[in-house]
Amino acid sequence: MAWDNIISRMSWLFLEPSNLLVILLLISVLGMFFINPNHKRYRTFVKLNIFVVVIMSAISFTNLASWIMWPLEARFSEYKELSLDENYSGIIVLAGSERTIISSYVNQATFSNAGERIYQTVAVAKKISGLPIIHTGGIKRGPNEISENEVAEKFFIDNGLDLTRVRFEGNSYNTYTNAIESKKLFKSDENQKWLLITSAYHMPRAVGTFQKADIKIHPYPVDYRTPLKYYSFFRFSMSENFRIFDLAIHEYLGLIAYYITDRSVSIFPKTI
Repeated sequence: MAWDNIISRMSWLFLEPSNLLVILLLISVLGMFFINPNHKRYRTFVKLNIFVVVIMSAISFTNLASWIMWPLEARFSEYKELSLDENYSGIIVLAGSERTIISSYVNQATFSNAGERIYQTVAVAKKISGLPIIHTGGIKRGPNEISENEVAEKFFIDNGLDLTRVRFEGNSYNTYTNAIESKKLFKSDENQKWLLITSAYHMPRAVGTFQKADIKIHPYPVDYRTPLKYYSFFRFSMSENFRIFDLAIHEYLGLIAYYITDRSVSIFPKTI
């Protein structure tokens, strides 16, 4: 795995909102505990504590996370209905939902909440027979674990998909390398649009990156986390709210980083 990816993942351990808020909360509590209440710095820690508690409460008990996620998922929502009238060169599905460690030990294909990427790939492949499929992303987390490709392969076999249609790309480790490495698997006569399948919140960054790699794509967003409309102010689901909030912030930071590093055509891609 390249150094840029290692640095990115290590940085995110501290920048991930749920982790960062817990760290700030701990700092504020320790500061209030050890500093004399009459010291001027004590008030700073009190203010920090109040700020963190208010933010955590807003995320925990309202739909703030969904409102932040909404623009990402709405960006390509007009493509959420599969178009069967297009001429496609094939299907590209981005890995990332495969639970490689668990799959290795239970000998079953298991997936995270983003498993719809793989489920919908099989569904689309059955609707449009004959299209080649590129599964891009081959991360293997340990010598005794299977890779993302192997988890997907097991699922494809279990669901009756002809593996002769599938090309497994195993060198990529992020969205940028997904595009670069996938392009190497194209055949010379495959010059139509590729149906790109990934999570709806991840689609803007994926589209910008694949366009930067000069790949013609037709987005097919799946794995929606919001209903794409306002439906309630309160939402009492702390763990799910934080999960959505973390995903959304990660994508916004990813969009900015990819644009700054010239890995995307724009900061918030839209045009196909």
